[in-house]
Amino acid sequence: MHHSVDPVLLRTPRVLPWLVAACLAWAVASWLASANLDGYNDMLENYAWSQPLRWGTHKHPPFFAWAVGLWFAVFPQNDLAYRLLSYANVLAGLCGVWMLGRRLRLGQLAPWGALLLLWSLPYTNLAGKFNANSQLLSLWPWAAALLLASWQERGWRGAWFSAWLGLVAAACMLSKYYSGVFLAGFLVPVLLHGEGRRWLATPRPYLALAVFALALFPHVAWVASHDWAPLGYAMDQGGGQVVWRYVARFALAPLFYWLPAWLALCLAWARVQAREDGAPWARAALRLLARSWLPRGWDDVLFWLACMPWALTLAFGLAGVVELSTPWAIPIGYAFALLWLRNLQRLAPAAADGALQRLGRAWWPMLALVLLLGVAWATVNALRGDKGYYRPTQDAARAILQAWQQRHPGQRLDWVGGDWAENAMLAFYAQPHLLTVPGVPGTEIARLSALGAWQGRNGLLLCPLGPVAAPQPASDCQRQAQDWLGAQGLPVQARVLQVQRGGWRFPRPQAWAYAVYDVDAAPAR
Repeated sequence: MHHSVDPVLLRTPRVLPWLVAACLAWAVASWLASANLDGYNDMLENYAWSQPLRWGTHKHPPFFAWAVGLWFAVFPQNDLAYRLLSYANVLAGLCGVWMLGRRLRLGQLAPWGALLLLWSLPYTNLAGKFNANSQLLSLWPWAAALLLASWQERGWRGAWFSAWLGLVAAACMLSKYYSGVFLAGFLVPVLLHGEGRRWLATPRPYLALAVFALALFPHVAWVASHDWAPLGYAMDQGGGQVVWRYVARFALAPLFYWLPAWLALCLAWARVQAREDGAPWARAALRLLARSWLPRGWDDVLFWLACMPWALTLAFGLAGVVELSTPWAIPIGYAFALLWLRNLQRLAPAAADGALQRLGRAWWPMLALVLLLGVAWATVNALRGDKGYYRPTQDAARAILQAWQQRHPGQRLDWVGGDWAENAMLAFYAQPHLLTVPGVPGTEIARLSALGAWQGRNGLLLCPLGPVAAPQPASDCQRQAQDWLGAQGLPVQARVLQVQRGGWRFPRPQAWAYAVYDVDAAPAR
């Protein structure tokens, strides 16, 4: 029995609305389930680094901070808008996967290579926290697609795509230096495939390389003039020894991060094939699962694009060059779904239409389930009194700034230091563009934040103390603040504010405490 392809499933104009709807659903579900941005304050840190935009930070290259700064130049500064940025980044990456599939000449399978990734963890729940790892979700697929466009096109079109390849490759490096592993992986398909080798004999790769170098130069100059601080942070990630539990986690990441999409595709395909052939379903499923990852040959461009980031990273971990972090695996699977689809199409072509129809029929019920789970998770967090859910970050930021303004009527707060990066909540929720400083003035990382001469500017040191019901001992932030204030001859007594969240979303109010230290501008002489 032959299944005709449902045009609704594969017609190009319909795929983009599907992608947009899924990303919106995940943004809303993520916002509902989490009453704050993230427990590690990565997203507040991003915002702090975006005020003002600069060519580097004390930890990472700056591209993802630029993305945050540009986004909030247009959108309001609130949690929902930030979640929308997270999933707009996902949408941009999925469009890149779609384009990569077209460059690989996968035809009707190309949009499904993007759609299936929305049933994997990196593109759904993990993408809700926008940081250096998730930024790569949008950049790596476009870099791979532009690589193919550069070697497939000729003349001015080839030069145009080559220039864009250089720019996007630079954006990858300016997001996270780990992208060097991804870009190095391009060498394998280029050298093994005949088209790639012929491409090397043209000016196009060298145009891309020149654009890449020019785009990176300002950042390299900034890093060199600031004691190579981001490179020092990156080098600290290597322990010089093999940590086997980290290696094992990263080695298995392709399975547990992409397992839902992989199982859904292979099992749906096997169900249709078994019905077509009259063969046992379990045997067909095991065959497709086992062979869905295999290369077509040594010059299989898709296989190498899909697998090289994982393989090279694992090799560095086994060599003891770095201690592997599982979140590094978030961007590596951009081409996995395309690889599975290509292989299943070759193994059981007659089952393609029916399998994709089955997956298409599940699309809208799955999105409804996502929204319901967002509501359910928020309800669970609210009723069990989850501390991350009840932490009153937005309310505290506004209360702290309001109290400061009452103490200093008619004056403007110029900077906030203290506990990094939670102290960035003042800038994000209460006073846009407020300069946020790691720790206290005078340190090397504070100098990298472009604070300048702090003595003539009003400042505040902020140290969160946690839930009032569970008092904490004096924190490193408090000790550092008091030691620094004493050394400057300034008052060391903290003002402690208590804030709690209210309203229907917070049925079990919890008070949280925040210690603040005023650093008043020295009077002009």
